[in-house]
Amino acid sequence: MSDICLNHIVNYWKTRTKISNQLFEEKQFEKALIDYKNAIYRSEVLNNHPSSCKELGIPFAQIYLVSCNNLINTYEELGNLSEVENMLKRKIYFILHFKNSEHTDKTILQSELSRAALAYLNFTEQEGGHNKKQTQLYKTLKSEIRS
Repeated sequence: MSDICLNHIVNYWKTRTKISNQLFEEKQFEKALIDYKNAIYRSEVLNNHPSSCKELGIPFAQIYLVSCNNLINTYEELGNLSEVENMLKRKIYFILHFKNSEHTDKTILQSELSRAALAYLNFTEQEGGHNKKQTQLYKTLKSEIRS
């Protein structure tokens, strides 16, 4: 993908996120959700071009994590707890995928992994415990956080 296209995607992401942030502040959560979803789709495109993003100085991992956080907060406000949990897990798996990549800052992602794991654990405790799938995720997180 060309540098121009990647920069266009970043600018589109910034615009959608800025608009959604304003809508979120105005408590128009349904409208904010639409643009936050558009933003995360763009960040996923960036994730498919990590070496080009690194060359251009595009912090694709941070962009994706901001998008995840925005969606988590919006789904919480809308009371959609299943989507909150899905986004929390999606964020963790993203970090696990890229945390040892040559295209990302390992220190930042290790720190983000700790925060994401804690957020997920707090969420599951508030929602009444965990199931077998969550137990496996806990084991994975425990080993990754220690490494």
